Amino acid sequence: MVSRSAPLAATFLAMLLTAAPAAAQGSAAAQPDWRGTGVVVALLSPPSSLHATRPVIIIHHDPIHGLMEETMSMPFIAASTELFQNLRPGDRIAFGLKDVPGALLVVAIERLGARR
Repeated sequence: MVSRSAPLAATFLAMLLTAAPAAAQGSAAAQPDWRGTGVVVALLSPPSSLHATRPVIIIHHDPIHGLMEETMSMPFIAASTELFQNLRPGDRIAFGLKDVPGALLVVAIERLGARR
C-alpha cells in the first residue's frame, strides 16, 4: 500500500532542495506559525546533500494539527545551526515552524525530557 503522505513529503523535499528563503535570514526569533513534536533523525550543517547553504534537520514528527495530520519523517530548513546546540539524533523535541516563501522554516527547537 502506498502512503498518501508520500506525495506530500516529496513535495516538501522538492521545496527544500530549491528553497533559499532569503526573507528568513535572521528570523530565529520569529513567532512560529505551527508547532509540532517529534524525534530528531539527523542534523545537517551546510553544505549537505539536501541544501547547499542552509542547515537542515530531519524530524520524524507527530501530526501537526492544521498542517499535516499524519506522522512522517521529513527534512526542514532551520533558521540557524545554533538551533542544533545540545541536540543529537534520537532526541525528542518540540519545534516551531514559520511559513516562508517556498519552505517551512524551523525557527525554534526545545529538547523534551532527559536523555537516556
